[in-house]
Formats: sequence, C-alpha cells, structure tokens
Amino acid sequence: MSCKRRPLIFALSLLLGTLPVAGWASTPFLNRDTLLAQAPVPAAAPAPSTHTYSENSTLAPMTMPMPGNAVNLDKIVAIVNDNIITSMQLEQRVSAISAHLQQSDPDAMPSEDILRRQVLQQMILQDIELQMAQRANIKVDKGMLDQAINNLAQANHMTPGQLREALTSQGQSWKSFTKDLKDRIVVDRLMQQEVESHVHVGPDEVKTFAHQLKEMGGVSFNLQQIFIPLPNNPTPNAISATRQRAEQVRDHLIAGEDFSRLAAQVSSGRDALQGGRIGWVKAGELPASVSQSLMSLKTGDISPVIAGPTGFHIFKLLDKKVEQPTITEVKAAAIVLRAGSSLQLQEAEARAQDIQTALQNGSRFSELARNYSQDPNTAAKGGEMGWIAPGQLPDTLERTLLTLQPGAVSSPIREGNAIYILQSQGQRQQPVEEKQIMAAARMQLFNRIVRERMEEWQHRIRDSAYVKILEPSLRGSDA
Repeated sequence: MSCKRRPLIFALSLLLGTLPVAGWASTPFLNRDTLLAQAPVPAAAPAPSTHTYSENSTLAPMTMPMPGNAVNLDKIVAIVNDNIITSMQLEQRVSAISAHLQQSDPDAMPSEDILRRQVLQQMILQDIELQMAQRANIKVDKGMLDQAINNLAQANHMTPGQLREALTSQGQSWKSFTKDLKDRIVVDRLMQQEVESHVHVGPDEVKTFAHQLKEMGGVSFNLQQIFIPLPNNPTPNAISATRQRAEQVRDHLIAGEDFSRLAAQVSSGRDALQGGRIGWVKAGELPASVSQSLMSLKTGDISPVIAGPTGFHIFKLLDKKVEQPTITEVKAAAIVLRAGSSLQLQEAEARAQDIQTALQNGSRFSELARNYSQDPNTAAKGGEMGWIAPGQLPDTLERTLLTLQPGAVSSPIREGNAIYILQSQGQRQQPVEEKQIMAAARMQLFNRIVRERMEEWQHRIRDSAYVKILEPSLRGSDA
C-alpha cells in the first residue's frame, strides 16, 4: 500500500469506524474522531408526544408505525420507530465497511451474512440516536461542518480540497461523506447532552479516587474487547444464559480462534467491525473490576468473562505499559468575546461566526485574536495562553482543548458570560505533581463514569425503541 493512500484510509476510518462505543471502548466526550470541539447544545424544542417500544413489548400498538420515508424506495429491511432502513442503504454501508476492512484489517472480515447483520445493528442504533437528536432540536450548521472537515483534513496532512479529491479518486461520494460526518457530529452532541452533562464528580469522590490513582501509577492497557449484551429486563435465567454464551466465546478464544474475527462475528460492541479494538486506555479510566483483572494478565492473554451493567465483556491484552503518571498539558490560544447581556450574546455569536468563517478562509488565528479578542490578558499576544494543565480552565473548555489536534481550532463555545474559540498549538505529557493529582483524578474519574453511563444509555435507548427487522436472514439467533 502506497504512502499516498495512507492518510486517506485514516480519514475514512474515522467515518467507517464506530461511533462512541458501548461499553468501555472509547472516551465519548473526547470527540477524537471528528476532531471537533464541544459546542453548546441547543435547547430542546417541544416534540410531538410519541412512544417507542421494543419488538417484544406488550404495550406496542397492534399496527406498525407508518415510516416517514416509505416512498419511492427499494425493499425495506428494517423499521426503526417511524423510519425505515432500505436494502440499498444497507448494501451501501456494507460495501463501504467491507472495503475498509479489506484494507485495514482483513483478519477481522466476517462472512457476508454476519457482516450484513452487524452493520444493520449499527445502523439501527445510529438511526435511533439521530431520531432522538432531531426531537431534541440538535443541529449542525455549515460552520460546524466546515470546521470538522478542516480539522479532519489537517489531521491527515491535507487541505479540504485535497481530501475531497482523494475521496473522489477512490470512488467515494463527497455528499455521502459529509452527510456521514454531519450525522456523527449530531450524535456526539446528543451524547454530550444526554450523558456527559449529567455526570457530576464530587470532591469526596475525587479525593478517594486520587488515592487509588497513586496506587495504580501510570498503567495503561492496549485492548480488544468482545461484548455480549444482556436482554432487556433480564431474568436470572437470562443472565445465566448470557454468561454461559460469553464463556463459550472465551473457550473458542482460548482454543486459538482469532480474536478480531470472532469479535466481528459475535460482539455487540460498536467496535466489533474493527476487530473489537479499543486502543490505549488508562487503568484509572476503567471500572475497578476490569483494571484489577487486566493487571494480572500478560501480553496476548485473554481475560476472564467480566460482568458489566448491561452485559459481559471479554478482553485481550495487546500490550501494557507502566510509565510515570503524567498529565496532558495543551499549549493553547483563545479568542474571547464577552456576552454579559442577551443583546451582547447575539452580537458575540454573530461575531464568532464571522471569525470562524475568516479562519476557514485562511486568516491567521493570532491576527484575529489581536483584532477581536476581548480578553485583556491574551489579546495582545495573539490569544496565546501558554501551557494549560488540568484544572486551570472550566471543564467544558478543558475537555474541548483535549479533543483538538495541534493546529486545529474549535467551533465557538459558550462558557459563562463569554464565547470562546480555542486553538491547540501543541500537547505534551508532564509528570504529575502532588498539587496536580486531584485534577488528574477528577478527569480520569469523569472518563470512567461517562464510559459506564454511555453503555447503560445506549442499551436503554435501543431497548425502548420500536425495531422490526423484516428480512429473516438479518435477524440474529437471539432475535
């Protein structure tokens, strides 16, 4: 594979890969995949009173809901609440993911029937999330989308024009690419609203966790996972049966079956079609039961079956590293627009959009900061804030900075009585000093709780939706 194609494959993997993953497979609030910073979530608009049901619900109406897009389309393969998924939509997604797997991880390629079922399950969950986002009036405007494209291109060492040309040269539709990216950003925003905004970490929790963090040191794991979910409202017998199924999967792994291939075949995690690959995760960001189990493993080992809130997990330890505990510092710059009143807020929002447009057209961040930023401490220095350590900024701004690749710029963020546009100028790992251990503990504990809540939330919304798979071959053995 030539070097010229690698950046493009990486870019495609961001869209063809998973959305934030059920289970402990991602850090949802760190939108590394879109490289787009957090933005304020619009207030939810009143929505019509609707009810959704699982396929086995005794409360479901006798007639199926009428799909809103059931006109002039090909064969319907699934109904999701009041929407449908067609065979054409499914085959287009299967084709794209199959091509991606052939290039990036051929060992993870399952049989065609399993691939179609797995892809359909991902599409169903995404459809549910997008419907929720629509009801909550979560939108992505052109400025946000353009910024995400700019950041994505920059991360792949391209201009937006080069990214578009590269995609087109490999037969990818730019229209489909931008639609998928927009949908992904919308789901990220929904997760911020539904999960992250409800996570609050108290000082006593942080203090206790800081003590645990010192004991763990700087341990990180590179992981793959297989996730076997529990059914909705499981009985003791159903829990036992699900655990037995997970144990059987583990037996196959111990007998030598390829983890990537088996993950693609049987895992219900949204990382399944990536061979269950999670990547590097700090021990402190995993539930205690998981980190304790992984501590005893050697590279290449398979974990025991580990119970989670909504199912059972099996991990493969690809690698482990023990380093001096560090924190991530970001060299940052900011444009700050004050907004003390509602009128000032409207003016600041309009000015922020103008600044964002200027940045996308090639204007230098430092010049715009000197001309427009209203922060007296940084404006004259081109917005430069220096190196920012955890705990120095409000949580929203801190997490936003961590999402940005060096050189990337955030979309406008409202925090208090101001609107911020942030730029990352670099990152570095610094040893954790005693005075910083609390800030590091707070961030890792937040990550841990978000991972757990995300798993529960995705399980809940999937089970509460009306889903009917019409093609028998697309129903799993448990459907």
